[in-house]
Amino acid sequence: MAATPAYLVPPATPPGTNTKLVTGNAKISSVDLDPTEIATFKRDLSRIATITSLERDLYELLMDDADALQAVAALAKGSIGTNPHFSGLLASGNEIGMSLIRPATVLSNNTVNNSANVAPVYNWVHTYTASGWTDVFGSAASPIDLSSTGIATFPVTNTQNRVMVAVIALLNTSPAPQLSEVKFSVDNVVYPVQPIAWLPSTDLFYAKLQGIFVITVNDHFYMRGNVQPSSTGGQDATQLFGLTFATGTYLTYE
Repeated sequence: MAATPAYLVPPATPPGTNTKLVTGNAKISSVDLDPTEIATFKRDLSRIATITSLERDLYELLMDDADALQAVAALAKGSIGTNPHFSGLLASGNEIGMSLIRPATVLSNNTVNNSANVAPVYNWVHTYTASGWTDVFGSAASPIDLSSTGIATFPVTNTQNRVMVAVIALLNTSPAPQLSEVKFSVDNVVYPVQPIAWLPSTDLFYAKLQGIFVITVNDHFYMRGNVQPSSTGGQDATQLFGLTFATGTYLTYE
C-alpha cells in the first residue's frame, strides 16, 4: 500500500484549536477561498512544512493552525492585488501566493534592523549588548511598515499594497536563545507580555505564540523582547515563523 501523503496525515491537535487571529485595529475584507483554492492551500501548506524543513515539530506548528491560516488566506484574497485568485506556491503576476516569512520582507524598512537602509536585510542574526527589554523587530518609533515602498532598486523591500504576514511562532537557530519574554504591537494595539519557553528541536529552538499575529496589507507592527541577564552580549537569531501572503510577482523578488 502506498504511503499516505503528509498533507493527509491528521495533525497532532485539531486544526486551529483555540487559535486567535490578532490584527490590532485593522479591519479588512475577507473573500472565502473556493473549493479549488482550498485544496491548493492545504496541499501547498503541507509542502511548505515538509519541503523546507525536516523538523516534524515545524510541520505540526503549521498544520495545527491550518484552518486559522486559511482564514488569513481569505483576508489576503480580499485585499491584495488586482486578480484575487489564490494560487499558493505557483502564484504568478497579481495572483495571491504564499511562502514562509523572509527577513528581507520584514526587516529591511525600519531603523532598528536596518540602520543603513541601503540594501535589504537577508538574515535574522542580532547581537545584544545589554540585558533587559529592547526592540527586536522594529520599534514604536520605527515599526515594520508594510505600506513602505522600500529601498530603490530592491523591489523585495516594496511591500505596499501586496504583502500580508501571519506570525504563528518564533524560531531560533542560535545555541542559546537570548529572549525570555516578548511583546507585540500590531496596528497601534500593544498586546500582553508573553513568557517564552524555548522548546528544543533537532537543530533549533521554537516557541509557539498565544495567537496568530496578522499584519494586514499596509499595516505595521513591532516586537520587543526581554534579554536574559546571563546572555548579555550574546548573538541571537530569533526569527518570525509563519506565512507571507503576497502577489506572485512579489514572491519572485530576491
